[in-house]
Amino acid sequence: MAYKREIEIVFDVTSFRPGGVNSQIDLWYIADCREKDPLPRTVEKDFFLQCIRDYIRALKQSTTKIPELLSVVQQSWDRATKVASQIRRVNSTFPTQVRKTSDSSIEIVTSLLVVPLHTRVQVTLELQNHNITKALDMNIASSVAVVYGEHFNVNKIGEFLASKIGRQMGAMEDDWSDIFVELHRRLLARGRK
Repeated sequence: MAYKREIEIVFDVTSFRPGGVNSQIDLWYIADCREKDPLPRTVEKDFFLQCIRDYIRALKQSTTKIPELLSVVQQSWDRATKVASQIRRVNSTFPTQVRKTSDSSIEIVTSLLVVPLHTRVQVTLELQNHNITKALDMNIASSVAVVYGEHFNVNKIGEFLASKIGRQMGAMEDDWSDIFVELHRRLLARGRK
């Protein structure tokens, strides 16, 4: 069974009957193989897919209804694609890399170059999957470092990011790209004072 022609789930329906025994559930990314409009695999998509897969494989299948399983996969993948879209938009304005740091976390590292001030600020957003009771329930932590140039109060920058992006995935609906553009503008204005 495929969802949005992006992911495919395979499971044994008999395992979801009362008294059934858990069987293997597979969840794959298939959008990179489709003929029309293929979507490349990315680090973040692989990470989110792994988190969803781990969650659904841990479910007690005999007490779970198939519509519940499909709903979890659908809602989780929708959240995952929204975050992947946010990352893609930030990367279109500022160089951004995504790194998997563990089975339960990734880092999104964005570099803001403030050319008039000869300054480079690196912002790292860490997405940590803490809650195994929900497929994609991520905490977001930010850290900021001035790589070179002007000295900025990195704690204030971190507070700004937390107030705009939030500390939980999906808590805030603001566009991350707009937030980073605003941060860049503020750094430029602050440095000129």
